[in-house]
Amino acid sequence: MPNRIHIGVCALAAPAKNAPRTVQYSEYVHEMLGHAGLCCDPVAPGDLAARLDSLRVLVTVGEQRFDDALRARLTAWVTDEGGAWLSVGGLCGMEELLGADYAPASFALWGGSLRALGEGFLDGGQSEHPVLRDLSPIPLHYFSGVAATARPGAQVLASCLDAHHRPVEGRPALIENRAGRGRCLLIAPDVTGSVVRIQQGTAITRDGVPSPDGTGPVSDGVLKSDDGQALDWLLDRQPVPGVPGLSGFLQPVADQWRDLLLRSILHLASEQGVPVSLLWYHPDNLPAVGHISHDSDGNGVDQAWGLLKTLERADIRSTWCIILPGYSPDIIAAIRDAGHELATHYDSVTEGLEEFSEAQFDRQWRLLCEQFGDEKPVTNKNHYLRWEGDVEFFQWCIARGIRLDQTKGTSKSGEVGFNFGTCHPYRPTAPGGDVLPIHELPTPTQDLRVFAPEEVVPAMLESVARHYGVLHLLFHPAHIDKPGVADSIVTAVRLGREKGLAWRTAREIVEWEEARRAAAWEGAAENGVSLKASRPLKGATVLCLAPKSGQVRVNGAGAAATERRWGFTFHAATLDLAAGAAATIEFIEETTA
Repeated sequence: MPNRIHIGVCALAAPAKNAPRTVQYSEYVHEMLGHAGLCCDPVAPGDLAARLDSLRVLVTVGEQRFDDALRARLTAWVTDEGGAWLSVGGLCGMEELLGADYAPASFALWGGSLRALGEGFLDGGQSEHPVLRDLSPIPLHYFSGVAATARPGAQVLASCLDAHHRPVEGRPALIENRAGRGRCLLIAPDVTGSVVRIQQGTAITRDGVPSPDGTGPVSDGVLKSDDGQALDWLLDRQPVPGVPGLSGFLQPVADQWRDLLLRSILHLASEQGVPVSLLWYHPDNLPAVGHISHDSDGNGVDQAWGLLKTLERADIRSTWCIILPGYSPDIIAAIRDAGHELATHYDSVTEGLEEFSEAQFDRQWRLLCEQFGDEKPVTNKNHYLRWEGDVEFFQWCIARGIRLDQTKGTSKSGEVGFNFGTCHPYRPTAPGGDVLPIHELPTPTQDLRVFAPEEVVPAMLESVARHYGVLHLLFHPAHIDKPGVADSIVTAVRLGREKGLAWRTAREIVEWEEARRAAAWEGAAENGVSLKASRPLKGATVLCLAPKSGQVRVNGAGAAATERRWGFTFHAATLDLAAGAAATIEFIEETTA
């Protein structure tokens, strides 16, 4: 059966060592679009020319000068055949087709002939273009990319600001160019490298730099995840509404870059009449998900029982990250019997345990596994968000069956919000580019009324809903008796439900994500594709962007429901898929007599 997946994604080959590059982690584009559930096919750089015949939208990431044969074929594919090309971080020697030229270096040096953007911000202003409309109220922080200028006739959709928010004259960040029957879109900033840097931060070997307003004193002599955060205290935070003097990272910047990439693909497909299929993030077509975790610091007995009563009042199940020596068997049983999740809370802070080592992690993990019984932990959060090094800790978790970590996050009130730029579970990448088989779900805030005012919840909830993510709130049992804390849990849960969120444990979140990511798109017929589940997917929602004159059938039935996502209107169908079962999506062109 011929391949009917019309969107191809190519991570271009990295330049040779000691050669300038505009993009880092280009292969991570597959991970980003995989998480988005997009029906697309990977394309090897050497297969580009041969694969164009079967494609209608092409995404390339990186800078690699195409040879003459590929340049001629790509030009004909766009201009004569109506293809759409999205290039991220590179011109590839295709200046005329992209409507852009390389910006020259200010001074010619050996090894510096290709000019990169460096650090800066994409400024979309108040654009009504589908790629940018309502994407973000603040400019998007990026780290490098290709420095380009726009050619006459090309449309500049967004411009660049430098690392201090100053306009950079003649430096576009987003260019759209019509070429014959087709069109091209250039995203000049390095999307993949920026996402990886923001959501993972830098390797941690020393204290971070504190905020200038006194609300983020991260330089405290304890190494932790936020010492490596990449976002800017002044330019990436916003005032928390209703709380004078407190600013927070209220915008999930990495998620906004993910959305900009996906919106660009959807825009090109929509304009060129290309059908698009996606598998939605959440079960039962939920717009977003809520999650509450607890760190059992101190293991207070009365506080544990008090928190259990509060969770019963809120009618939710949560994730309990247990620190040694843990709770008594009756409390552990009560947590489990109420449907909550038992998880680990690795301690390298308490006196005598300061060594951050795999041996210490293994010892604590084994003791907690004994305490939990048959329920082997799949979730971990480090005490005080302790972290050292780069991705070594992820490897410790992987070796012991931990599938979701929550240690990237906020240890200070002035970091409240998305200081690692995301409200989605993501798979991290090693320095060499390998994607690791574990998910990270950052911890964006801690105890309301103690660590952060309750006013942060509506602000965070708005961003989570806009970017279809997870609202993760951490409450320590140790604070449950303090004035207003118990009520703040109940209120936060209610606000989430009013926004359509369902509250889930970390185990449920990662199990759904793993099952969803294991599903595979395949070409199915002349005018359709199929989604095959390798694990059960109950409540899977397929979103279909049909050409303006087309209709959609899912498993032979019309998809009557519609959903507005990322600024586009999709046909939607929610169904249960057993392991090995498939859903077939057909796009039916309407014809006029």
